[in-house]
Amino acid sequence: MQALFFLFSKKAATFKHVFFCNLSWHFFYIRCMIQSQQKLPMLSPRLEALGDGIFSVAMTILVIELKLPDVKGEDWNEFLKALWLSSHGLLCYVISFIILGIMWFGHRMMFEYIGKTNRYFIFLGVLFYMIVCLVPFSTRFLAEHTLKWYAILMYGLNLSLCNITLYLQWSYGIRRASLLEKPIPEEVKKEARISFLLSPLVYTVAILISFYFPIVSIFIYVLTPIVYLLPSKLDKYLP
Repeated sequence: MQALFFLFSKKAATFKHVFFCNLSWHFFYIRCMIQSQQKLPMLSPRLEALGDGIFSVAMTILVIELKLPDVKGEDWNEFLKALWLSSHGLLCYVISFIILGIMWFGHRMMFEYIGKTNRYFIFLGVLFYMIVCLVPFSTRFLAEHTLKWYAILMYGLNLSLCNITLYLQWSYGIRRASLLEKPIPEEVKKEARISFLLSPLVYTVAILISFYFPIVSIFIYVLTPIVYLLPSKLDKYLP
């Protein structure tokens, strides 16, 4: 009898342990389900739309800031002279417009892989947009003082910070699986890193050269966006 009682008690204890384990796991599963349902989706299209608006406004302000040629007379020479005096502004406008277009493309590609956001990702995005909004200001400043080192410094610093803040946002997003829309190939990560960080390096060289040969710095600003327009390894991931 004692042996049967001991065996029955042991089986009852085992059953009790299994029952409460299953019950605990069941409650844990329900709690996780409730928590997952309470989380907000925080999809990225709203932030992407804000960025599109910021870029469109900044690119529009670039042309609004252009000075009209001041033609003194009626002849052809006076017109060419006035156009030449406005050439610095036109050159700076073209450079900045193309650069902002390239930045917008990188911004657009980022959201092909990052489909959700959180507060930190949004904060980095707002920081990037804030610096993008300064591009018309630094462009106008460079147009007014084209061969001055301080104008070249401000312009290069502005563009460098744009790339660096966008890279920080990209780096944050790809390191969090909960924000990703799809897996990111290693080649895309490598090429994106090069694309984001190459121009700040080039602009730093241009800033240093501006103290001695400012015209060379302007040529660097002209050539840098052309490099980004050339075919790259990322093209095979596009339609």
